[in-house]
Amino acid sequence: MVYDVRIQAVDALRVLRKMFKYRELEGITGLSIPTLWRYVKMKILPTRERANELLDKVLSEDVIKKIIERNIKIIDNSVVGIANLIYDVDYLKLFSLVAYRIFNDLEPTAIATVEVDGIPLAVMISDIFDSKLVVAKRRLDIGVSDYYEVRYISGEPPLITNLYIPSNVLGRNDRVLIVDDLLRSGKTSQALIRLIKRTKATPIGIYAVVALGSRWYEILKDEVSRIYVSYIIS
Repeated sequence: MVYDVRIQAVDALRVLRKMFKYRELEGITGLSIPTLWRYVKMKILPTRERANELLDKVLSEDVIKKIIERNIKIIDNSVVGIANLIYDVDYLKLFSLVAYRIFNDLEPTAIATVEVDGIPLAVMISDIFDSKLVVAKRRLDIGVSDYYEVRYISGEPPLITNLYIPSNVLGRNDRVLIVDDLLRSGKTSQALIRLIKRTKATPIGIYAVVALGSRWYEILKDEVSRIYVSYIIS
């Protein structure tokens, strides 16, 4: 995929238009309603300079938090429902743009996640980076005879869990961005980092849409050079 900042800015505006009125978008972007209408209807494209300015505004922390808060379900600060976000292509477009702008300077060559819920987001982010996609699975695929494996303790009550990836998907020159829809304890991401390191590839960052509490940060803060979460439930 060729990253055209003008198209991405218009795509982001078109997604936000489904949630915000033109008057609200005017307040967010500082652009007039007629100009916004022409962008949304793709009558014209912004210049590259204006497109970057638009993306900074429409992908700001405040705007993304509003979108997440309108679609997330939280029960007793422990049960989190984000299906409305992670299975909606429009929202996934926004999150992939956030990840691109946060991690592009680290030049990831691969996007990694653990099955199942993180896969749609990882696919979108892999597409925008034009990078390979790696999905760690909890059981081996039929026909895979050469693989890397890690074992870790997950869940409450604790369970021993295995993660696998085929041995030919990553190499020592790969720089891997880990993607997750929801961070809880951080143990699964930590196990994925161990798995990536066994391939000789380098884990460079972690992006998550939502995180619960702060335990995950203590576990992961020294594992990669950058962690970014769009919404943290304290």
